[in-house]
Amino acid sequence: MPNLTLTIEDTSPLLVYSTGWNPGSSRDDDSLELYSDGSYMFTSTQAANVQFVIQGTNFGIYGAKRSSHGAYQISVDNKVYTPVDGKASDPGNFQAALFSSIPLPNVPHTISLANANPGTLVDLDYVTWTVPVGRDDESLIVNTIQDTDSSFKYTPPEAWTTNPNNLGTFSGGSGHTSSQAGAQLQFTFEGDAISLFGPVGPKGATYSVAINVGNALPNNYSTGKIFFRPNNMLYHANNLGTGKHTVTVIVQPGNDTSGESNSLAIDYAQVYTTPSLGGQKVAGDSSNGAVGSSQKAQLSTGAIVGITLGAVLAVISILAIVMWGIFCYIRQRHNRTFFYGFIEKPQKDGQSMTEETARPYRVYASVPAESPPPTAAERLQSQTSYSTLNNTPNTSQWPPSGGQGSSIDPLIPYQPQVPVNANTQELIIPPRGSTEKYRPDRIPQLQPPPQGSRSRQPPGGALSTVSEESSRQNASLMIGASVDDPNPLSAPPPEYSPEQPISSTAASSFYAREFTR
Repeated sequence: MPNLTLTIEDTSPLLVYSTGWNPGSSRDDDSLELYSDGSYMFTSTQAANVQFVIQGTNFGIYGAKRSSHGAYQISVDNKVYTPVDGKASDPGNFQAALFSSIPLPNVPHTISLANANPGTLVDLDYVTWTVPVGRDDESLIVNTIQDTDSSFKYTPPEAWTTNPNNLGTFSGGSGHTSSQAGAQLQFTFEGDAISLFGPVGPKGATYSVAINVGNALPNNYSTGKIFFRPNNMLYHANNLGTGKHTVTVIVQPGNDTSGESNSLAIDYAQVYTTPSLGGQKVAGDSSNGAVGSSQKAQLSTGAIVGITLGAVLAVISILAIVMWGIFCYIRQRHNRTFFYGFIEKPQKDGQSMTEETARPYRVYASVPAESPPPTAAERLQSQTSYSTLNNTPNTSQWPPSGGQGSSIDPLIPYQPQVPVNANTQELIIPPRGSTEKYRPDRIPQLQPPPQGSRSRQPPGGALSTVSEESSRQNASLMIGASVDDPNPLSAPPPEYSPEQPISSTAASSFYAREFTR
């Protein structure tokens, strides 16, 4: 059957102290935080003892072993054990097991812890015990029932209020309290075990509690303590069996030192059961089958290591994602590639000549098509080239060799243009952006010569002799201008390319533009 391990702190009313016991405080002890829930009870009086009654199969008593401590003695069901030395060198051993029982029959047991030596200390931190519930092949069901549930019945209703002191420390933010003697509450449930919880403090009242009145005698307890402590086990009963059970709590008369009536506050109840006992999970219960705060939930070493490693790996993964995002941003923003550091992004393989830069003589700046008209500091310039050739006719195969070239350079201030004469032609190259694609409709356009210039010869005109100066040869070239001639050109005009630079004395100008995709 599943085992239920219960824990009660040193402030629980289920622990009954004799005279001579005092609570530990941070004013007198710098090690108070090393105790469970930051509290403990101690005594230096010989034979001073604390008693409690449980029903279970084993139990453990926990406290500290320090340099100021001495021997203590345990008794179980009137069996007295040999005193045990509780002294330990500084800094001491906290939350240590003072006593662990052997397996016991599942019946009520009375346990006592006493100081065996005068002048030395013994302290108590908390107590645990194990309770079997149900069969071995089933799981334990734990239902947490708040004080506002209909299973709680308060009588008389006017004797109970829902605004106890320190309400923020109550489970679910709710609680019931009464200072009227004789006021009672009844809690009805189905389960094999029951625990009732509430706070203790300086104004705590004495109360009597019994389960299934008529079958058991009431037990008297007190919630009066020096310090306020919430979430203490006020009552526990187990091995109840199937069926409905009722716990009855009655407030006993009593006043504090100022004459005011003491009060009893109820926080919540926990019911423990199994499917074989007819138990089921209560709808809306937030405990998820886990044991309440009165029990110590401890993780195994493997679970702690696994959780720690998982958290570390999660942090490393998050940092890696953030760093990768930063690298991608830098690469995109600055056109760089990360490869053992940042390097410039290489050119694509297999780029054609039209995609590469071809600037044989000068660099031509690109002006976006959507740019505003040129100003006085940025205008279209005309560059005139002069030749000994007259304007050649515009045949179907070759463009005229003479004329005027132009380019766009937004960095050169405006300069007056060279006067146009009859032997020049003006070539206008529309500006375009450096990133736009090649558009045939925007190729250079030849403009007609100015008015008054010599008109072009018709396609069928006679042959004319022209001379072309060259650094390699000086010869007269006969150019055929007739389109009807089967051999229109006796000699082709000179050709220029980036591999064959044009002579400085050549009469024609060569321009190259870069077309980028």
